[in-house]
Amino acid sequence: MASRQFYSMFGKKKKEAKTPKNGPTAERTPIRRKSGVKLPESIVKEAEVKEGPVEDFEWKTERKPQKRKRMSVSKDEFDVLPICGVSVKVPKGLKPYPTQKLMMVRILMALKNKLNVLAESPTGSGKTMALLASTTAWLHNYYNERREVQLKCPVHGMKQELPSSLLVENVKKEEIYVKEEILEDSDQKTLAELEWENDFQVIRKMGIQEPVEELNGEDENLEKEPVKNPACICLPRVRIYYGTRTHKQIAQVVAEFSRLPYANDIKHTILASREQSCINPVARKSFDISQYCKDINSQDGIGCNFKVAMKPRFEKASMLRAHIRMNGSNVFDIEELVETLSISRPALCPYFCSTRVLTQDADLIFCPFSYLVDPIIRASSDVHVKNSIIILDEAHNIEDTCRDAASFSFTEKEIDDCLTSLRTKQNELTGEIDIANSGFMSNSERENREKVDQYHEIRSNLILLENLMSHVSRWFRYMAETAKTKPMGRDGKKTNTMSWADLLASLTNIDQGINIFTPPDSKEYKEIIAAYGAATTHHEGDMIWMDQYRPSGVAIVCIEKWLYFQDYFGREEYQTTYRMNICIEEQKKLFGDYNGGGRQWSQRGAGPRNNKYTQETPLPMDSPLPGEKKNPWLEEDDDDDVWNDSRMSQAGEEPIAAGCKTTISLWCMSPALAFRGAFSDARSVILASGTLCPMDTLKTELGVEFKAQMEGDQVIPSERIFAAVLPTGPNGSRLQATYRNTSDIESPFYAEVGTLIRDVCLKVPAGVLCFVPSYRLLDQLKQHMERKVWLRQIELKKVVLFEPRRSSELGMVMDKFEEAIQNPRKFGSMIDGALMFAVFRGKISEGIDFADDRARVVISVGIPFPNSVDELVSTKRKYNDENSKILGILNGEEWYVTQAYRALNQALGRCLRHKNDWGALILLDERLERQASRNQLQGAASARVSKWIRAQLRVYPRFDQFNDDFLDFFNRMMSEKEEK
Repeated sequence: MASRQFYSMFGKKKKEAKTPKNGPTAERTPIRRKSGVKLPESIVKEAEVKEGPVEDFEWKTERKPQKRKRMSVSKDEFDVLPICGVSVKVPKGLKPYPTQKLMMVRILMALKNKLNVLAESPTGSGKTMALLASTTAWLHNYYNERREVQLKCPVHGMKQELPSSLLVENVKKEEIYVKEEILEDSDQKTLAELEWENDFQVIRKMGIQEPVEELNGEDENLEKEPVKNPACICLPRVRIYYGTRTHKQIAQVVAEFSRLPYANDIKHTILASREQSCINPVARKSFDISQYCKDINSQDGIGCNFKVAMKPRFEKASMLRAHIRMNGSNVFDIEELVETLSISRPALCPYFCSTRVLTQDADLIFCPFSYLVDPIIRASSDVHVKNSIIILDEAHNIEDTCRDAASFSFTEKEIDDCLTSLRTKQNELTGEIDIANSGFMSNSERENREKVDQYHEIRSNLILLENLMSHVSRWFRYMAETAKTKPMGRDGKKTNTMSWADLLASLTNIDQGINIFTPPDSKEYKEIIAAYGAATTHHEGDMIWMDQYRPSGVAIVCIEKWLYFQDYFGREEYQTTYRMNICIEEQKKLFGDYNGGGRQWSQRGAGPRNNKYTQETPLPMDSPLPGEKKNPWLEEDDDDDVWNDSRMSQAGEEPIAAGCKTTISLWCMSPALAFRGAFSDARSVILASGTLCPMDTLKTELGVEFKAQMEGDQVIPSERIFAAVLPTGPNGSRLQATYRNTSDIESPFYAEVGTLIRDVCLKVPAGVLCFVPSYRLLDQLKQHMERKVWLRQIELKKVVLFEPRRSSELGMVMDKFEEAIQNPRKFGSMIDGALMFAVFRGKISEGIDFADDRARVVISVGIPFPNSVDELVSTKRKYNDENSKILGILNGEEWYVTQAYRALNQALGRCLRHKNDWGALILLDERLERQASRNQLQGAASARVSKWIRAQLRVYPRFDQFNDDFLDFFNRMMSEKEEK
């Protein structure tokens, strides 16, 4: 990192090099070192020659007792695997599975040739270790190569001696502190540190000519041939960004990283939110931690001692890492970093340390997907994608994540509150201007005039923004009228979806006085961007008083979303990918469940920042991320976006529909917009998951080529896996979970499924998971089983639980499930485990580990197709049909089927989590018979279950055949378990 970039982060200027007053013999500042730490003699002598005597000092590092066991890194114990010309170091004794070796080969070849990778590797096959070992080994090798090239560089190389006339002998140096590398008696430094030091070293100045001797008395003014500046040959800096879906997954990945010997050399950090990392006890008790942090650190705030303690020493990454090392460990997850910095002396703010300081020299950055994909969050974070290696783990939902990132929604109340904030700030400024003009201010006339000029400048920016949002409000209300005339659906909604051409026409409706289409290269857009930047910038020093006139967080986010939409839609090549949906939703239906089906694609709106506008950007890491956003049908909702009566708003507007939530969503149909926008400059993008299949849609819809691809084999022996398709139930009825067969609670379908679930639970101990396509189907199945008393029979053997519709209740349900598995007798003398009912794409189908006895059987009911009558789903299918040949993407039917099988694969992957695990997968639906075929399927039928499941899958035409084999499998596995 260049020094000017570092200082700019903290509002400081780089110190100018000065010559000491007394010349070269001026008194030197002694180097300080920690008492009791033995420095290498060579370093001490060199320092004494250059800087004077080295003195001891006491470094205050008083520590409290540690609560957690620290991650340890073995520096010497490792094995080396030569792969594709790279020496890959792995933990000693680790014998990679064939799937791991294949993945490392694919990745190393891709990194060498700057290719993108699709890698599916079943859970338990060492996917995380393979990802980290291969990428960090390549990066370590690349660093060595980069150092060699840098030394040879004619611009930045240090080998050539400088002419004496160019030497600057006396350069004022900053006081040298003991760094982590010195404490380790190591002279190895990262490239980031070398770059930092080079900013303060004298290097050869290019373009200055050497004295030219006169030749044979020729004229001194003889024209000399100009010397061309040689070109730099240095290799660019490369970082690794490791993206995960949840914060919990980051902790697991960091634990794997700590096992690698590269953890000693490759520095890392974690992009964490204030919610995850704040240690201020007062802030932790506040309703909005992020906003409280901003308030206390503003001009009128009381300040935060933990942030202040960072200045100035710990505003450098090397110093901060030494501090962490001495108080904790070299490798840390966010919880360990929070604990380390909270018990150290001085205690430091983990949020600013991890996201502002440690990013300076970090080679490996762990973060959620949203920090990389979402343009708004990425712009506000210290993320540098160019030339980086991007790893997106558990990337099976990356399409949805990218579509959401480029989609934007606006509510009636959000726009109204935005206008109210802008007008309020204008009124405050008008009052200040009147006071200043009246002469009542105590300042001099010149100061008053300057103040008034500043007030006018701020107000002019707010007026421009208010004018923009006023026109947006007019457009919003005019378009909402088109939905009011639509009939009310069974879901309590009136909706109207319009094409991209209609959207464009609505933005330029001159007859209605609407002209808010401002492409990014237009004069109007640039003026708005400038006004937005000036009005929302945080000020420091003497200008910090201007922060009180910043618009509210609601207004900032609302305007920012609109500007990002204009940036996308204003580009002609992107316009055809957008659709506009106007929705008027009755308040009483906000808690309904008409569509059902968990967090399925049909419920995904326009990104998490759109569902409930917030005063915090970026979003907290523990808030829903793209791909796992809050579902208004399933989550607790409030009335923030609903007008419950007909009274006028603060902005002077009457409600469009009293008691309703009115929303305009600008849907992006192509994930390629956000994906290319985020990663087009990356060196390589690696998409990995245990359930990437079917991969066709990933290869066609993301807008980039994936020339490297792999599907790994299951590491669990085939004899420990039982996988069956049942086209018929115990009573002989055909099983097909279509709406026609499941709409009637007395349908034979429920009798067949209920009987099978009861039989399995009565015969199999430990945990059983049952996934169904929707909450509607789950409710009807539950009612049917209660009527038949089957549920009561199961409860004699197992604790029966149902996936909650509200996230706040999930922890309690999972705790009870875990307790029933670990201590079943606590719930009754006959209890031997638990049965969990859940929905595909729900909270339990992704991200939760059901290893060993937690899931000996997974029963999947039906195929989880997205809701075909949902506006968003039908619009996406139509878009793909219209553009499949032009863009080379899947047609609507192929895309639709692919979404279903990916959700099915994800649910089936909840069990069989490691090589010693065992279990059974039971798939109930006759449409799945073809998935057991060993022949290559064509068209929509080519969408399939994952390779490792397909290899074991067997169709049982008759239930009695299945029952015999199923019982034989479990008796054999239980016997092996008892023998151990």
